Amino acid sequence: MKETSNGEDKGNGEDFLQKLLKEKEPKPSEFIGAIVVNIILLYIVNNLLSWNLSFIASSFQDVLWIFNLSITATIIGNVLFLIYHPGWFRSLIRIILNIFGFMVAYYLYTVFPFIFSNNLVTLFVKFAIIVAMVVMVIVTIFEIVKFILRIIK
Repeated sequence: MKETSNGEDKGNGEDFLQKLLKEKEPKPSEFIGAIVVNIILLYIVNNLLSWNLSFIASSFQDVLWIFNLSITATIIGNVLFLIYHPGWFRSLIRIILNIFGFMVAYYLYTVFPFIFSNNLVTLFVKFAIIVAMVVMVIVTIFEIVKFILRIIK
């Protein structure tokens, strides 16, 4: 290991763990902003079909329930963060919300309530949904590791 000028070990495993677990101190305004944005998103998602958008199929109704569940869970999670927000708790709630996010992407992919005239656009959107699912799995695994490390620390 390399030593710094004051004799400390540089780059050891403990430093890595501390950097991994370190987060900026959350501000209540961030949670309030997330609540407001998700309330607006809830309104938009529930009114998409009534706006008669040409690329939204009527089968969007089949995925609306998971959108509502996921957005509502996110709102509740942010309300809980306003009240109680130690790192382990934030990790636990993020794991749950990531699972909901994965489910939204999964149902969007399986139902695919979109109508695009261009097959390339359809292919791109399906690919983007698959990428989103993969990212959600990776982020969830990372959050599980952070949760475990925070619990045993």
